Amino acid sequence: MRVDIHNHFYPAAYLALLEERGRGVRIRTDLQGRRYLEEAGTRLATLTPPMTELERRFAMMDAVGIDLQVLSLTAPNVYAFDADDAIVAARLVNDEYARLRAVHGRRLRCLASVPLGTGAEVEELDRAILQLGLDGVVVGTNVAGRTLDDPAFEEFWRRVDELRCPVLIHPMTPMVGTRHLEDHALVPMVGFPFDTTLAVTRLIWTGFLDRHPNLRLVALHAGGALPYLAGRLEIGADAYAECRQVEHRPTWYLGRLFYDTVSYHPPALRLLAESFGVGQVVFGTDYPHVIGDPVRVIASLDRAGFEPQDLERICWTNVRDGLGIALDPPGRS
Repeated sequence: MRVDIHNHFYPAAYLALLEERGRGVRIRTDLQGRRYLEEAGTRLATLTPPMTELERRFAMMDAVGIDLQVLSLTAPNVYAFDADDAIVAARLVNDEYARLRAVHGRRLRCLASVPLGTGAEVEELDRAILQLGLDGVVVGTNVAGRTLDDPAFEEFWRRVDELRCPVLIHPMTPMVGTRHLEDHALVPMVGFPFDTTLAVTRLIWTGFLDRHPNLRLVALHAGGALPYLAGRLEIGADAYAECRQVEHRPTWYLGRLFYDTVSYHPPALRLLAESFGVGQVVFGTDYPHVIGDPVRVIASLDRAGFEPQDLERICWTNVRDGLGIALDPPGRS
């Protein structure tokens, strides 16, 4: 069984609202004739057909052997709007996801989006999880440049901690270095993983993870540079007094997080599992982004040399047992 925790779907009504009332986001066409979203001069997401069409998605899942996908909204989430429109956008996305989950419950689970920074985020979180029955929440690595540890978001995080629902931390337009990332599609290739690295490192040093011990956070794109930099964070904790104000060592916190398999590099996947444990790795594809390739994700896992029981944990039981997402058992129709 394979459960894909990291993939994306844009409801048509969301895209229409984004095109009409979104701030700073434009829909453009690239050299290959593909429509894509651009923000601050950087490429966010290509509008591939499966971003809006479920039948192509289901055909892919059948072809490569993915049993279930957990849908979420990719960048710019609901952050590219004025407050009132952000609330509207979150509600329409969550309503549509709930409808899709009800119709396609054998193939789909869905994560809510919330209008962070509007004052309505807790209300919409409760509505999405407790009333609509969605399976968790997706948040950006930053919210229009504001970090996730911003005190304005504290009430939201307290409520997520209480609900113990899983949270995907998905990259947004990077917080730093954007003007050097405008060419050669460097935002998706380089900027996104490093924004994840920066966001999670701040969650460690600011005491955020001490304040919210029950969070189930998923750092995407195999954790960005976090596995590679774990030793550097450890020596930083010894070298800098401001990095010794938290309760545990940095690798202890990194071992609390979950990480997806979107790497395409078998040695990196082995490093990820060796650094933080096989129990913290969950299957993800980043489908249907143009650099989200399920076939290559599966091939890289096969080449990484995991034992069959570890592959089973990565491909589905960690989602059920670690993230707490309800799944049908294998073989159930």
